Amino acid sequence: MDGADDERMLRSILAAPAGVALLAGLEGHRGDGRGWFATAVDSDPEAVARAVDDVGASSFGALVSAAVEAAAWGAGPWMPDAPMNLARAYAHAGARRPIARALVERYGDELDRDIDVGAQQWWHATEPSASAVAPRFTDFDDVYGNGEFTFAGLWTVTDPPAEVHVDLVDAWEMDRGPVSRWHLPVSATARVWEIHDPTDWARLVETYSRVADRPHGGWELPGPNQHDGDVDALLTVAGQHAARRDGRRHVLPDWAAVADDYDGVHLSWAGFITTEGHVSDLGDDRLTMLRYWASERTLWLADVFATPVPEAAPMLSGMAVRGVDVGRDQDRQRQDRAVLRALLAR
Repeated sequence: MDGADDERMLRSILAAPAGVALLAGLEGHRGDGRGWFATAVDSDPEAVARAVDDVGASSFGALVSAAVEAAAWGAGPWMPDAPMNLARAYAHAGARRPIARALVERYGDELDRDIDVGAQQWWHATEPSASAVAPRFTDFDDVYGNGEFTFAGLWTVTDPPAEVHVDLVDAWEMDRGPVSRWHLPVSATARVWEIHDPTDWARLVETYSRVADRPHGGWELPGPNQHDGDVDALLTVAGQHAARRDGRRHVLPDWAAVADDYDGVHLSWAGFITTEGHVSDLGDDRLTMLRYWASERTLWLADVFATPVPEAAPMLSGMAVRGVDVGRDQDRQRQDRAVLRALLAR
């Protein structure tokens, strides 16, 4: 990335709910066994300096693990204390700018990377069985909520670092394990819309618009486990993009129209950190937000895959759910192949 791209990502992180929650978590981390997400309530220059050093010494896997946790637990609509966490995180975001800059300088290229079609993986828990699976890429109007994503799509992730495997299984709600993973080779000619920041999502929504015909209480803060008054303090913080009370027209992608022109939509790690939960004002009383993608992922809208290849078990140490190696477990391999055939209507 060049200097202009660095500044764009820096600004996007500081404006994003998941971004400021991540910075608060990184400042709160002390390397004392509490994990990456021990959120700092206030900001201290010495703690910020330690966090900058931690970023310099950390791995990319540790960073994206912290990002997934921050988005879910620090900024997610299901968390009762998320509005207060975010009010504090936004209030101290400027003081944590050095942490954000360290992230961009060390990991900007990896965070902002376009899809690697040679490294796509499909992860699967044991349920549902093949007999209960509906073919994908048919009814694009079958959507979550107001259309944050379509159930007619197929999710893949770009071969993730081992440090984030546990977080992904938790974020994707694969709690019925065992969990397997497969390499899905993707055609080099696949047409993919890239999302690296909220403007990319907004362009997708503006290009392929569908205005929701109903409210969706979980799409923004306050969420299902929160009350309307919980966001009062958050709404007073200048520059926050986590909650709004005005702009009642909720706009999401028309997924059938997207599928006419694109085979998939890829959310990079930078896109996840800056766009998940970010309320974008489209004008004319219209708002949009990407929600519940949970990580770097691609939502495929067409079968652009070659023959699936078994992968080793995900690294799920410490979880009640275990990983399974479909290269070794022939029974599970047969079950998964049947599910994939059903999903892809092959």
